[in-house]
Amino acid sequence: MDGLTLRALEPEDLDQLVRWEADHVEAGLRVAPYSRSVLKRYLDESHRDFWEAEQVRFVLAGEAGQALGLFDVFNAQPVHQRAEVALLVDPSMRGQGLGRQGLKLVEDWAFGRAGLRSLHAEVFADNAAALQTFAASGYASSGVLRAWYRVGREFRDVQIFQLLRS
Repeated sequence: MDGLTLRALEPEDLDQLVRWEADHVEAGLRVAPYSRSVLKRYLDESHRDFWEAEQVRFVLAGEAGQALGLFDVFNAQPVHQRAEVALLVDPSMRGQGLGRQGLKLVEDWAFGRAGLRSLHAEVFADNAAALQTFAASGYASSGVLRAWYRVGREFRDVQIFQLLRS
């Protein structure tokens, strides 16, 4: 899909954020959903500088500015020039390469603008689509953390991926 950009969260994204956050609960990634008011406060605070907040959330936007997904750069470590990256592509838009395209835009920002040296991601070991997205985007597998996250009543493994600035 041509014409993709990263943009800041806007107030009109609130309804979509509520839906996407509810999906995290349904998937067992969170015990309870964030309320609309919590997400609104998050939007109101999203103007903070990346290095002050140690995180930034981008909307992956189509040509018309519509939200297609989210890309988070978080747990930033200024001394070590690294951060973690996570992505969410709207379920209706999956399978079109948006994850890879969005990661490329995030990498351009992280390495070119923010001055990071390294990005890494924790991917559930059974999430074939995400594993493929990170591998196809040039991230190297750096190992597996066994029983790393509790999801519901079980523990799940994550695979670590890393990309170093070239």
